[in-house]
Amino acid sequence: MNKILILFLSVILLSLFSILLLNSLNNHEIDNHHSEKGNNKKQKKHLNLRAKKLPYFETSTLSDIQTNNNNQLYKKNNLNKKSKKNNKNKKLEKDFKKKSNNKKLENYKNENKNVNNDFIGFDNNNNNNNNYNNKKKNNEISMFSLDCENGGIGFHDGCVCPFGFTGEYCDTPLSNISTCSDPSYKIEYLYKLDQVNPSTCKSKIGSICCWSKYRSDNKISNSLLNIKDLLINNNKNNNNNQENNYEDENTFYDNSNNQDLIIKSILQSYGPWDYNDKLFLKYIVENNLSKSNYILKYYNTDASLIQAKINKKLPTTDPKSKLPALSYIQSKSRAKLAFVLLIHDIDMAAIKLLFSQIYKVKHYYIIHVDGNFKDRVKLNELKEYVKNLKNKSYKNDIVIPVGYPNNIEVLQERFENSWGSISLVYSELASYTKLVDMVLDRSMVTGIDEKWSHVINLSINDFPIKPIFKLEQFFSQKSNLQKNFINEDTIVKESERYNKSWVECGDRQLVSINFDVVGSEGDENYYLCGLDNGGVEKTINRNNYKEGSQWHFITYKFAHYLVSDFRPLSRLFSMKFSYIPDESFFQIAKSESKETLKDQDWDIDNYRFIPWYNSDKALVVGMDEINANFNNTSNYFFTRKVYSSDVKKAIIEKFLKD
Repeated sequence: MNKILILFLSVILLSLFSILLLNSLNNHEIDNHHSEKGNNKKQKKHLNLRAKKLPYFETSTLSDIQTNNNNQLYKKNNLNKKSKKNNKNKKLEKDFKKKSNNKKLENYKNENKNVNNDFIGFDNNNNNNNNYNNKKKNNEISMFSLDCENGGIGFHDGCVCPFGFTGEYCDTPLSNISTCSDPSYKIEYLYKLDQVNPSTCKSKIGSICCWSKYRSDNKISNSLLNIKDLLINNNKNNNNNQENNYEDENTFYDNSNNQDLIIKSILQSYGPWDYNDKLFLKYIVENNLSKSNYILKYYNTDASLIQAKINKKLPTTDPKSKLPALSYIQSKSRAKLAFVLLIHDIDMAAIKLLFSQIYKVKHYYIIHVDGNFKDRVKLNELKEYVKNLKNKSYKNDIVIPVGYPNNIEVLQERFENSWGSISLVYSELASYTKLVDMVLDRSMVTGIDEKWSHVINLSINDFPIKPIFKLEQFFSQKSNLQKNFINEDTIVKESERYNKSWVECGDRQLVSINFDVVGSEGDENYYLCGLDNGGVEKTINRNNYKEGSQWHFITYKFAHYLVSDFRPLSRLFSMKFSYIPDESFFQIAKSESKETLKDQDWDIDNYRFIPWYNSDKALVVGMDEINANFNNTSNYFFTRKVYSSDVKKAIIEKFLKD
């Protein structure tokens, strides 16, 4: 009996031992498999990083831009494949929305938020890649989201680097031409010398010098970027015989590959690029549908496209699908207008006074608040006021019907403004893009083209001196329908505005950078930063325009042209380092558009009153001006320099009441 028991226990122990041994072997095999799989993953990831390492684009010559294009097309094809995967993921997410509550959907997004990164070769679960994740955000175009150094800028999956710099993020000076990254220079001011710490400047001095040298060496300093020749030469280099196609301007720009190449050449030509530059690009540039090319966002938003979208969306048999057009309402057939209010501070009392006189539901309004203004309480108060404004009814106006898109908006992404810098022009042009969006939004619900006639820019210290219906009547006159009112002075401004590089340093102070020559004339680095000292003067024909006021009335067509055509945009970026460009850009763009906008007319008066004789009072408008200069027979529609609420109320009582 004992022997049987012992044998039985032995069998049980042997079985247990066999089971343990088998499990041990299986675990060992699994561990080995995981280890090999992990090693393969690491190796694969390493290979991906080597094969798909973020490219950089050195700015050297325009021929380099052209020869680089083939490589870029290959990368775009890969992006197209990944775009299909992204679209599939979006469809899955859309289906999931129908089956889940908001909490589950949020978890789903968190689990799948990194699916768009796989084409770059970075694993977002790896902490070593946190630096890259901080550099680039997938939901934004890389021009704005990719953090390139030394004034570089993102382009698709890489950085466009300054001449003289290299590396994934433009962080390494090139040894053979690195001297331009450390130039000799003086910091000056237009009227007086001013000592400024260069480390406080928005753009690095070395990057300005290197990019200036690039523009000079490639003759971009002597003429605007020759976009047409660039593309024709590019097609020749790629064995594409398409020269004849470019005889028609529309055919020339309709190709998204061409637009992508032009945008790249602009980025390579007009750096360095700071936050404001990149934000403006975000307003005007977008991916095409296949995500393979960058294109101008507003290139095709003309009247014919608006009408095509209306016809496609609205059913002709269901009149209930259309809301009434505000312009069809009795006594509302006068011109629809657009207003851009540019402010540095939020004075709610002043804003309410102004809008009490200019707001009508049929018009369009954009407010840009200086990005340096950080008071969240006041910002929220302004947004709440704007939100409720369209639902209010003023005397002689109507309540906007339910279902209409907003006709007033505060720009969410704001530019950091400083007096005399290009950021002021960016703020206004970005506002134009939103005004174009508003036209399309309203047109889609009314079924007609809802374009505004003219856009009027204002500061918080501007005030109307005629009722708004007279302004509507003025722009509705046949002679004014295509007329732009852009002031030009008879006095030629200082050449220093254009022949130096002007940079914002310190506390929003604009200073000029005067680069020194090196050695003796004829030496290789004598003009280290180019022949033109970084200036734009040689690219402009100053005989064709005069500088003037930055306050104007311009047509929808001209405003749309400024944000949708490569010619004014190339000109705009060429003026990034000029002085007070808001007093010259619109005038120059006008002079350079006459062959393109042949139906536009021009007036050098902007119909705004300024008491120039009051220079001893800092040009302030007071009660004396009201009594002496404002009357209903004058040509003025607005006055500038009104700082007192009492004066504004007096203007309302005397001139604006029915």
